[in-house]
Amino acid sequence: MNTPNAVITRLYFLRNQFGKEAAIEKRDLLTSLKLKSIKSKNNLQVCNALLHFIIAYPDNKAIYTLANLLLKQLQEIIEANDQLQYRLYNTGITATAVCASFNFELVSWLRKTRPGDIRFHSFSANDAQIQSILSVVMPKAESEILQDGNAEWKSWFKKLKNKEEDLLDQLIAVFCSSPIRPEVKDELWNAIGVHVEINFKTHCCLPDTWLLPYYHQVNNRKENSAPANQWCTGKKTGPSSQNPVQIKLTEAEAEQIIDCGRMILVRHLREIDPISFTSAKWVTYYQLDRGFSIALMGMVPARRHPIDCYMGYLVFKNGLPVAYAGSWLLFNSGRIGLNIFPGYRGGESKYIFDQVLQLHARVYRLNRFTVDPYQIGKDNSDGIHSGAFWLYYHAGFRPLQKLQLALAGTEAIKIKTNKNYRSPQSVLKILANSRLELVFKKGAVGFDATDLSRVYAAILINKYKGNRLVAEKGADKKLATLLQIKNYQAEGINFILKNWASLLLANEKELRRNSSLRKLLKKLFNLKANGSEEAYVTALQQSAGFKNFIEGVIKNAV
Repeated sequence: MNTPNAVITRLYFLRNQFGKEAAIEKRDLLTSLKLKSIKSKNNLQVCNALLHFIIAYPDNKAIYTLANLLLKQLQEIIEANDQLQYRLYNTGITATAVCASFNFELVSWLRKTRPGDIRFHSFSANDAQIQSILSVVMPKAESEILQDGNAEWKSWFKKLKNKEEDLLDQLIAVFCSSPIRPEVKDELWNAIGVHVEINFKTHCCLPDTWLLPYYHQVNNRKENSAPANQWCTGKKTGPSSQNPVQIKLTEAEAEQIIDCGRMILVRHLREIDPISFTSAKWVTYYQLDRGFSIALMGMVPARRHPIDCYMGYLVFKNGLPVAYAGSWLLFNSGRIGLNIFPGYRGGESKYIFDQVLQLHARVYRLNRFTVDPYQIGKDNSDGIHSGAFWLYYHAGFRPLQKLQLALAGTEAIKIKTNKNYRSPQSVLKILANSRLELVFKKGAVGFDATDLSRVYAAILINKYKGNRLVAEKGADKKLATLLQIKNYQAEGINFILKNWASLLLANEKELRRNSSLRKLLKKLFNLKANGSEEAYVTALQQSAGFKNFIEGVIKNAV
């Protein structure tokens, strides 16, 4: 077994096998691995992923140290070889580059934090489309020159360019100065399709000073960790018996976590709002057992959802980011998902998800979780290929639709009785057509923001004959008057009022009668506009009256 191909193949097989004999063989394979002899692009990618996996799941200190050394050597080999860099383009491996389009604020942040590692590449839109969009984004006094053929946007930008600027800087400056709402600005930026090239000069991980590596004598993939409902109620069973410890972060440390989160997503050509649109103030970090830690992230006020709280999280294993996703919290219920980065699949996926659920249940005091169809494969090929449905099913989630619930039960029996059976893609696609639910306490709120969207539509149709203009005209001012919110025209609070108004005014009589409810709503809206999302969720959970009010609105609307 001297060829790199054979070594890599055997290492891949052993990567999640543990015990004395497996550790000895892994060490010997790593020692014999000749990185300079690896020529295949696929083998280089597999080797890079393997080394990261072994660092996350090392058998002992010797293997951990050896994998880190080899990863450093691989980086140096790629850095010294332009041909390798070209062949590994868009793989996200350190010492290579990717080219893609990302949201405006992420590109702006990259330009600020890594000015030498990001550059403009191309546009998706044609010149006419770009000219039209820039005319909307630029101040009217300036954009008039772009009308009626008086000037072409490229020549105008060239005329205004400073010596220190390039086109990317100019575009960022124009969008930064625009007063357009952030989400509209995002869409306009996306419509232009600004493709940038990004170099990765360092590995994506937490600082060494934060780490106390965990070494594996066994893999926890098949062990049963304590279910979230047991854990959050104080029943400590299974390997997850250690309570998470919140680590107090300095601003610089929180920024390091954000940096790691954003860059690992960029490497995978991905992004999610709570990681893109957070700041140090809204990051909390928890140390768990077995080398795991989890960062929870809330969005800055200007980016928040007006009704529920869209939170993000990032899971680290021995300092490496191994998983991420978002959660949408309302009262004591949360929609949630899990994305294990491809290189770490085959590790402790179920255990990771248990930790995520447990931490969310504890920190946010949740008694119910749901999973949207997309997370398990609806319009999401990765969810189908990875068999994501079964990760949620084994965590205790069950389909809300009867057809999928019965099918899942049948498939579970087949899997239990036949170790070689795997649900075919055709079955997984059917299973992905239902939301999933996990309830650990009776009385948990049975609705979320997606349900309230349906309620809004029903109110619009039944009360206003589908006329959105009539439904929303003056509703924000009317609600603000009822709640005695004087600054209702301020952008942040007004956005929240407009989104809640039709729902709350559907039972205007009760709202006028109930002064304590009006007082609570005023507090909630101020927290959403300026305070913390955690405080907003807590205030929701402490008001049975508001929960009952919303349940009444839902019942009367549908």
